[in-house]
Amino acid sequence: MDNQDRLTKLFGSLNFEAGAAKAGSSQGQFPILDLLGNLRDEAAGKPGRAALQKICAAAWERMVGIVESGQPFNAGDIEWLKNLVVEIQAPAGPAGSSAGAAPAPGLSFPLPAPLPADPTPAAAVITEEPPLRLNIADDGDLLREFINESREHLDNIEQGVLVLENQPADAETLNTVFRAFHTFKGGAGFLNLMPINRLAHVLESLLDLARQGQLAIDATVIELILRGRDVLKQFLDEIEGQFSGTRPVAPITIPTALLKLEVQEVIDSVGSGGTVPATATDTAIDMATVSSTGPEVEKISLPHSSVAPTSGITPAGSPPAAAAVQSGKNSELGAVVKVDTGKLDGLLDLVGEMVIAQSLVTQDLSLLASPNPQFARNMAQLGRITKELQRVSMSMRMVPIRGVFQKMARVSRDISTKQNKKVQFVTSGEDTELDRGVVEELNDPLLHMIRNSVDHGIESPEKRAAAGKPPVGKLELRAFHQGGNIVVEIEDDGAGLNRERILNKAIERGITTATATHTDEEIFSFIFAAGFSTAEKVTDLSGRGVGLDVVRRNIERLRGNVSISSTAGQGTLFKISLPLTLAIIDGLIVKVGEERFIIPTLSVREAFRLRPEMIARIQNRAEVVSVRGRLIPLLRLQELFAIKSGAKDAAEGIVIVVQSGASLRCLLVDGLLHKQEVVIKNLNDMMVHKNHSLAGAAILGDGQVGLILDVNALVSLENQPQALAA
Repeated sequence: MDNQDRLTKLFGSLNFEAGAAKAGSSQGQFPILDLLGNLRDEAAGKPGRAALQKICAAAWERMVGIVESGQPFNAGDIEWLKNLVVEIQAPAGPAGSSAGAAPAPGLSFPLPAPLPADPTPAAAVITEEPPLRLNIADDGDLLREFINESREHLDNIEQGVLVLENQPADAETLNTVFRAFHTFKGGAGFLNLMPINRLAHVLESLLDLARQGQLAIDATVIELILRGRDVLKQFLDEIEGQFSGTRPVAPITIPTALLKLEVQEVIDSVGSGGTVPATATDTAIDMATVSSTGPEVEKISLPHSSVAPTSGITPAGSPPAAAAVQSGKNSELGAVVKVDTGKLDGLLDLVGEMVIAQSLVTQDLSLLASPNPQFARNMAQLGRITKELQRVSMSMRMVPIRGVFQKMARVSRDISTKQNKKVQFVTSGEDTELDRGVVEELNDPLLHMIRNSVDHGIESPEKRAAAGKPPVGKLELRAFHQGGNIVVEIEDDGAGLNRERILNKAIERGITTATATHTDEEIFSFIFAAGFSTAEKVTDLSGRGVGLDVVRRNIERLRGNVSISSTAGQGTLFKISLPLTLAIIDGLIVKVGEERFIIPTLSVREAFRLRPEMIARIQNRAEVVSVRGRLIPLLRLQELFAIKSGAKDAAEGIVIVVQSGASLRCLLVDGLLHKQEVVIKNLNDMMVHKNHSLAGAAILGDGQVGLILDVNALVSLENQPQALAA
């Protein structure tokens, strides 16, 4: 494809994404950023393209700011995009103007591209579908059902296509993808969602040719189907937003004509015996497609049907395995009841209250039960039933992590393709279950970490060969249980982290000093600082230091922690530890004066009785404790919360060493009471604003309220006890 054709294709994709962008939505931000970067690079150094290169470079910089802000498009952004498309499409100067002449104001793009003179349907002028108008009042229940089922179809389509990319002869997977589009088309037609219906129809026709053996599944077909899937998802996101009230009810206009034309060209090429034309999208990586939280409906299987685990080893850029698609096909084998998540959360809250009430009743009636063995047995039986009810109700919140892993397969595939890298994506533990809320919040951290591993970690095939490595890099994503928690690991066999470069950058930014001593883990943790980057150049994927600070914030918000280990030249391992659920916490109950505090056991490293010689002061203000040769800052909870402590001397207390990332702190308390699972209660805004180190509260077995400490906030304190005084 020559430069003009490629520029035209890129502009067509940009025009499509800009037309689909909506105020109040982040949809399309990454694709637009990527397309502007490609237009800029394609125009660089080309005769007569100086103006285009300048326009796209400036536009790319503005899009970087929009993406880094983390905010959706506003009305001004949408107006700017519309003007940008017009500016790029402005008529060019005289053809053949010399490189030294004044730069042309833009580039004249034929939209649509010149078509054959033969008046066939494929040669008609591109006409967009009329806007899609929803009848929410009359079709509300049907739309809800359509959205929920269509989400499943889109997941099956994406995973099936990624399987076909490496196994194009897999007839069963091809049939699965075809049936998903067919069902999608039928549902959209029934609800008169004609733009969706017609796009699904033309994609279904494309797949039907492949099923009949008339069309080979190649890179062009794969890209068209993935683009079609992403456009259909944009429709679903908009419909769901209007249905749920998060977006204003308005006609939905998402361009589909250009995509349908490209698909039709492939279909027509089969009929005429010609070659399949190349697609426009060797460019766009739609990160928005992997950050959707999905429908607000939970599926509860009664009974639970087991699915054979995947093998884990997959070809470069492929999904976990075809078993992911198979699990979607077999979902109807178990009886399934769809329950609104609001009702489910309400039930879980009531069960939590019942557990608390049962504990209080047992405490109050303990004296009555002592002379009556039968009453004691009845109370014990009630306790067992209550705990079992709590366990079963909590299991309703648990969902496999498979869905998130499948999305990461698409991310790995897209980024490795864009950067001309070969990556073998390997997964294990997809059936590991997590709280629904944790799974939803885990999507963005994993997205940034997978992107970081492919972009920064795994080298190009040429560099890997020079280092004596196989040209195909390996990226592993694992999940497993460990000590009552869930561990998610992302490991690559790339270049590893450059310890000296990270340390020098941290010193340059004032994060640490040249005289300070740090462990390797502490130095590696500097990359989580906001804006931290050691990249030599800024690209459309990385280099500005955004991403990993988001990972740390999101993981800490889930009451988890993340650690790094790396060996130069061999690779890097990110390890994320998370609680099983956000509704219940396994905590260590400690006493400070008359107050009770709960420390998440996930953050507790050790506890011991303090000896006077273990305490020292630095610069006559900050206290530290010597723990096996390492000085760890000491925080006295009675001072932090202005509580009168029962211990007159520090040596009378207990020190609990807590950890957040690579940082440690010693918490001084009066004593340890016991370990207990507690139901988390949220604090009101006033209390949270006053005490940032509190993550919530819980009612203990004796009826007292215990405050749950936010270890991540405590670790970040800089000797400011007055800031938390009650």
